[in-house]
Amino acid sequence: MRKSVSAVVILALLVGVRSIARAADAPATPPSPVATPLSASTPPSAAPPAASAPPAAALPPDSPDASLPHELPPDTWSDPAHKPLPIPSEWHFSSYGYLRAPLRIGVGQRPTCPAGATTPTQVMIPSGVGGQPYAGQYCALPDQSRTTFHSPYIPDDQYLAWTFDRSWEKAWAELYLSYGTNHVTGTIGLMAYDFTDTSSIGGSANPAQAGIGQAWVTITPTVPVDGLRMDWKVGAFSEKYGMARTADGGAYDTYMFGRTYQMGEALTGEYDVGDFTFKAEHGFGAHLETTAAGTVLDGAASAQANANSTGAPLGASPGFTLLNHVHVGVDWRQTIQVNLHHMYAWSQDDRVQGTLTTNGNPAGPTGSIATYGGEARLLGHGLGDLYLAYSHISAVNATLVGPAYEVVHSSGGGGHNGANGIYENFFNGSGNGNGQVDNFEVGYDLSFGALLRRLRISDAMGPGARDVSIALFALDSAVSGTDGTSLSPYTERPTNGTNKLKFGTDIVFNPVSWFGVGVRGDYLAPDSHDSDQTFGVVTPRLFFRTNFISHEVITIQYSHYWDGSHVLAQQSISGIGYANIGRNSNGLYPTDVDVFGIKAVISW
Repeated sequence: MRKSVSAVVILALLVGVRSIARAADAPATPPSPVATPLSASTPPSAAPPAASAPPAAALPPDSPDASLPHELPPDTWSDPAHKPLPIPSEWHFSSYGYLRAPLRIGVGQRPTCPAGATTPTQVMIPSGVGGQPYAGQYCALPDQSRTTFHSPYIPDDQYLAWTFDRSWEKAWAELYLSYGTNHVTGTIGLMAYDFTDTSSIGGSANPAQAGIGQAWVTITPTVPVDGLRMDWKVGAFSEKYGMARTADGGAYDTYMFGRTYQMGEALTGEYDVGDFTFKAEHGFGAHLETTAAGTVLDGAASAQANANSTGAPLGASPGFTLLNHVHVGVDWRQTIQVNLHHMYAWSQDDRVQGTLTTNGNPAGPTGSIATYGGEARLLGHGLGDLYLAYSHISAVNATLVGPAYEVVHSSGGGGHNGANGIYENFFNGSGNGNGQVDNFEVGYDLSFGALLRRLRISDAMGPGARDVSIALFALDSAVSGTDGTSLSPYTERPTNGTNKLKFGTDIVFNPVSWFGVGVRGDYLAPDSHDSDQTFGVVTPRLFFRTNFISHEVITIQYSHYWDGSHVLAQQSISGIGYANIGRNSNGLYPTDVDVFGIKAVISW
């Protein structure tokens, strides 16, 4: 019922806009021609800009899609300048993809062995974290180096954590294969966040190889109305709402309103009225239950903690989760974009899941997460690109809601053996799962070369040539409405009223097209009730790229951290659980002050 009503509303909006346009005798502007899409036999090539198009701000060189604004599928909700690519009417193959392969090396220090020791032994050392010692580390004998190398122990490399900042992204690859015509296309997506050859012995590559993660059909009918375009996706697919840049999730690689993970459908319509393009979309779908239907769940708190080691049914599992979402927006002259979004996920499974009823939550097997808000984007065409967004998240019995959509670093409600959700990122893994979060994000990207060209001062600098670019970004999250049992670690103060703030800058100098030097700085304060959780990181980088037909960058980088005494590495948080921070030393390791590495990124 929700789906059919919303679909009718979308069609009514578009038809209404068309009627207004005809009444005003405003001619429709057809889409501008752009480059032919990629096919299996055609190498990538950048779409030529319009002859009169002013220069745009440059993305940081290691942004996933910094140099191919037209070759990934057009994104209606993040790029005002997008136009649908012409697709051959005959059946054909096409593909696009992205990979990121980083070598990340953390540098640590181990303690010296006691005098007279002949073999290394485990030594408990004070941590300063909640009065607990770090977990035992093997000491170094006099003839051994105290320096250690390992995968980084840092607080900001977990993609699904509020403290994520893109300084040290992990491996990721995705490949999309399509076959179809200009009216119907079938697509499958292959994905992995780890690579088997480097991690299979460690056991982490098996769950990381997602295989065919998405598969859907897109129907694009011929609409007998000038300026009106529609498409309908049906299947398993992801859509992204609230990206801080036109080509990616911005400096924090997150989504202010949501990225969907659903089996379902989405109907989208666009209508051109003079210099304006009006848009509307409705989607409906579901994310399947984490534990298979028909499995009896153990609601005891011990079931979640022991599930991996004992094989017991998984407690605190989200159930079958439904998702309904509606979006409307308008673009003006490929320069200004304003969008409004509403996402609503809910679970009313027939099995009692989770453990939150013991915390005074009477909701039983019913929970919901709603997100709504708006965003505005200004493409300055040489004056810089500005992004502003506000979103409000409202959670009720959050841990019962599965990861039907990801919002502000959170995968669904959380509270289960899986990725961090609303419960961990904002409620510190405690309380009854009820509360609200208000989020504000701002981003600004400026290419000084593009600015000089726009002001007609110099044509010697700009994207693709010698250039200096700067990015400024910030994200603020305010938590409210949580109950008295949802507490901040260490301080034991309620999460209600907690404010989370992070901001930074990224400056890049490209003396030539194939080489660049940059530095990124980040400041993160994840808990206004505890300043000792605050940390900072500075990351100088070197960029190398061919600037030929491919879109790649090789980055050599180093980071130095300044950590407060309550800062924990993501591995430590995963090991002991949010609710045990400050009370249990199991799994605690010192954070690394220095990290270095090299990564390769390419998109096609």
